[in-house]
This record gives sequence, C-alpha cells and structure tokens, in this order.
Amino acid sequence: MAWTTPYSKSGRSALVPAGPWSYGMEAISVHAMLSGFEELLPENMESEGEGYVYFAEIISQSPNFPELNYEAPGLVQYRELAIFLKVKYGGRVLAYCPFMYVDNDVSLLRGFVAGFPKKLAVIDITREHPLLEQKKFGGVAMRGGYGLAKMVVEPMEEVESNPLDSFGSWMLYRFAEPMGVKEFVEIVPEVSYAKIERGNAELKLYSGINDELPVVKEILGGYRFSALLKIREIKKVQ
Repeated sequence: MAWTTPYSKSGRSALVPAGPWSYGMEAISVHAMLSGFEELLPENMESEGEGYVYFAEIISQSPNFPELNYEAPGLVQYRELAIFLKVKYGGRVLAYCPFMYVDNDVSLLRGFVAGFPKKLAVIDITREHPLLEQKKFGGVAMRGGYGLAKMVVEPMEEVESNPLDSFGSWMLYRFAEPMGVKEFVEIVPEVSYAKIERGNAELKLYSGINDELPVVKEILGGYRFSALLKIREIKKVQ
C-alpha cells in the first residue's frame, strides 16, 4: 500500500510508494561542538552542544517498486544536508534532528511522514572518479537566495567508527498545527559501512530569514563514508 497521495488502487501514482526503503549513501561529515541551538530544542530536551553535520548523495530503493531505480532514477536519487544534536530526553541520550534539507520532492514528503524536518534546498557535493585524484571533498547548500552550509573534508586515514552512531537512536519532533499533531518519533537506524575515513575539516553554518541554524563552535573531526541505511524500527515516544 502506498505511503502517501495521490491515491490510486495500484499505489503506483503515489509520490511516496510503499516501503520499506533502503538508502545508499556517499557522504562527508563533520563532528563538531555547536552553539546557539537552545531555541531549536523542544521542551524538556537538553544538549551540551555536541553535533554532527553531513552532506550526502543518496540512492533510495524499495522492494515494492524497484522499477523506479531504472525507469525513473531521478525520483529516487537526491542530495541531503542534515544536522544532528546529541541530546538528553526522558533520561536517555538521543540524536535529535532540528534541520534536514533535500533537493527531491519524494524524499521531502517521505521525510515528513516520519517526522524529519525537511526543506527543499540547492545542494552540491564533490563527486569522486577512480581516474581522477581528489584529496578534498566539499558540500554547499543554499535556499531562498542565501547560504545554509559549506563543508570541506580532507580524508587522512581509515577508521572503524562514525561519531553519529554514538549519539543513539534518532529523535524527531513531528507536528502539524492545523491538524493538532504534536508528537515525538524515535527512529532506530541500522547502518552498514563499506568505508569510513577521518581527516581535517572545515564547516560553516549560516542562518537566514527562514532558517535559524546553530553556530559552529569547535570542529572535532571530519569524515567521509560510504554506507547503507535501513530503518530497523520507527515508533511514537510516549
């Protein structure tokens, strides 16, 4: 059964066809201490400012509609910018996502269904080619005529772990004021890595009239990774 409208009996006209969805990611990221985030946290949620920001090129795939990946690949391929904060809520440590940006309408609405705070943006990311030497990888994003983020990562060594995984399950605040929806959603990710590299990094986050992004206080490390993301569980938090 399709996840969203438009409705049809076959479900093939839906903007977001039925899952489960898997996500192949090629990403660069920065582990950092952030400030100026207090107004972004819902009530009873606390953070010391440890954050994680990534740019990713993503291929999404559903076993219920595999034809999309070769008949209309543009519908399931997109770029993404995400910001996570390590928070404490209800006595637990979690990864709270206050902002996420994509350049694809399927991803936008699929995120809304789960509670991801997605917006459309223009996102560019460095691509790698096996016959070209590429030492640094960058990502830039903007919307509404103003910049959102700029990242540069220079991988130096292969490592075994990604800092975001130590943040815990993902916590989302899903709300739709006109319909009276206000609830927390917990997502338990299942991530498999092909490769993780760590190195030097630069990161700048910018606020605009419609985007109150936090400020980068200290960079703890830069990363580049190739991963497969699946959602093990999604549930409301009581």
